[in-house]
Order: sequence, then C-alpha cells, then structure tokens
Amino acid sequence: MSKIELDTDKWSWHPSPLVGQVVLVTTVDEKGSENVAPKSWISMFAFDPPVLGLGCNLEHRTARNIFATGEFTVNIPRHTQAAKAWWISEHPHPRRLKTFGFTSLPGVKVRPSRIAECPAHLECVLDSCKAWGREVAIFGRIVSYTRDADVGEDWEDWYRHLGLFVHLEEKIYGVVGARSLEEAGAA
Repeated sequence: MSKIELDTDKWSWHPSPLVGQVVLVTTVDEKGSENVAPKSWISMFAFDPPVLGLGCNLEHRTARNIFATGEFTVNIPRHTQAAKAWWISEHPHPRRLKTFGFTSLPGVKVRPSRIAECPAHLECVLDSCKAWGREVAIFGRIVSYTRDADVGEDWEDWYRHLGLFVHLEEKIYGVVGARSLEEAGAA
C-alpha cells in the first residue's frame, strides 16, 4: 500500500486519526464561582491509584481553576448532549451550569459540582501536570465515581445508557455504538 506523510501540526489533520471522548469538566475558582467546559483530550493513565489525564490550554479557565483549587469533576454526557457541549464552548467564561439548562449536584468529595443530567461523574484531585508551551496535561486522582442508579449491572445495558460520543473535528461527533467486534462487523 502507498502511504503519504502529512504535517505533524494537529490543527491541519483533516480527518484526524485520533478521537477524544467528550466530557464536561466542572471547576470552581478560589472564591467558589463555578465553570463548565467541554473537553475531548482525556484518558485513563493508571489503575492504582486511578489517575486520568486531561489536556487543556494553560490560559483556559479550566486549567486556572484546577491549579487554584486542586479539584475538578469530569461529567460524562450522553450523545444526545453533543450539540449542547459545542454550544457551551462558544460562550464566554464564566460558564454557569444553569445557563445551559443543567442541574447542579454537590460533589461527593470535591467542591466542583456534578451535572445531574450526565449519567456518570469522576471527581478528581490534582496529582501532577506536564506543560508544553501553552498546553498542559493535567493528571487527576479519581477520588469518587458516581453514576445513575437506575441502570442494572449488565454491561451492554450500561453502555447503551451511557451513550458515549467522541469529538472528531469542529462540530463533528461520532457515537460509540457497537458493543462487540461482531456487532461492528470486524470479527
């Protein structure tokens, strides 16, 4: 097969071979003022202790709030909330939950709120970070995991309920739909 080499500038990758799960990160500043921001550069990095990594710009309110308070909550929205996630990103800070029709639930172990309309939440405390210019990877230890209680323990039902989606590029999302290689036609 023939291959071509492309520029390593991520901004020029169309389509991008890398996708990112969309999450809504809630933070508070040192005065307790809340903010919500959609993010799509996120992944697990360790199991014990459970650590996730979140990519952000150092100038974003999300990063500034996390560094100021040491806490953040990762809310997992459903694919039906994809348009709202993009809409949030187009608004100036501070971005309050109720402005976007969300219901705030108190955090279990951290100050930033959970979003009631999201099926799952990961509360985190700042562990460490690594910066490259204006970009930063923020590593958070997960100190609380909560999810909707009305879904059974069947994994297939749970994934259907979650309705996960990924960001492909500007206003283009992909929905996680297949639950097995056979279902995806890759067997």
